[in-house]
Amino acid sequence: MIEGKMPADVPAEVRTATSGEAGTSLGRLPSVDVLRGLVMVIMALDHTRDFFSNSANLFDPTDLTHTSPMLFFTRWITHFCAPVFVFLAGAGAYLSLTRGKDECELSKFLITRGVWLIFLELFVISPLGWSLSLSFAFTRLQVIWVIGISMVILGGLILVWPSRLIAGLGVAMILGHDLFDGQHAAWLGEAAGPWGIAHQIQFFTLWRGHTVASLYPLIPWIGVTMAGYGFGELLTFHLQSVWRSVPLVISRQPDLHCDVVSTLQ
Repeated sequence: MIEGKMPADVPAEVRTATSGEAGTSLGRLPSVDVLRGLVMVIMALDHTRDFFSNSANLFDPTDLTHTSPMLFFTRWITHFCAPVFVFLAGAGAYLSLTRGKDECELSKFLITRGVWLIFLELFVISPLGWSLSLSFAFTRLQVIWVIGISMVILGGLILVWPSRLIAGLGVAMILGHDLFDGQHAAWLGEAAGPWGIAHQIQFFTLWRGHTVASLYPLIPWIGVTMAGYGFGELLTFHLQSVWRSVPLVISRQPDLHCDVVSTLQ
C-alpha cells in the first residue's frame, strides 16, 4: 500500500483508481527501507565481532600487521553504517511530511524522539549494553546519542528555516568541520570537555570517578542529519515525477489501465 499525500496535480481518474488511503498518498521508497535494514545487519555483524571474536581485545581489526582479510572487511565495511544511518534519519524526517505530518507535528515528534534516544544512550545502552553495570563510572556517547541530539536540533530548525537552507548549513558543517582541527581540546582547559563533545573524539572526567567518552562529535553528525533532511526533498521530487508519469502511461495505453492500478495498489 502507498502512504503519504499524492501530489495535487495527479488526475482524478488516477485518484479514483487507487482505493482507500492509497488514493491520497505518495509511496514509500523501498530502496530507503532496504538500505536502512542492510545497515542494521552490517552493524550487528560488527557488534558480534566485538563481543565474540577472540581477537577483539588484542588488536585493531584494521591493523594490517595482524588482521586477516575477512576480519579486516567486517570492520572496514561498518565505517559506512553510521553515516548512512544518520543521513537517512534526516531524509526520513522530511519524507514524513509527505505522509500527513505538518512542520509542527514533525518538530514535536523529532524533539520527543530525540530526547528519548538521548535517555536510552545515557541510562540504558551505555551502562547496560556496553558495561553491564549501573555504576555509571564510564559513559559512552555514541551513535544513538548523536542521532538524538540531531533530531532535537532538526526539530527546532524546521520551524524557522526552509529545507534547502537546513541542507546547505548541514553540508557546510560537514565540509568545514576539519578547519577547526587545530583547536585541540587540550588547549582549552576547563572548556576541553564541551569542545570534545562538539568537535572531536575526547575522553574527559565529568566529576570524580566518572569518565565520559565522546566518540561521535556533534558538529559533523548534526550536519549529516541536516543534509539528509534536504536529500529527503530530492526523494520527494522523485516520487512526484513517478506519479506524474502515471496518467501519461494511462492516456497512451488505455488497455494498461488495470495493470497500472493493480501495481499502484
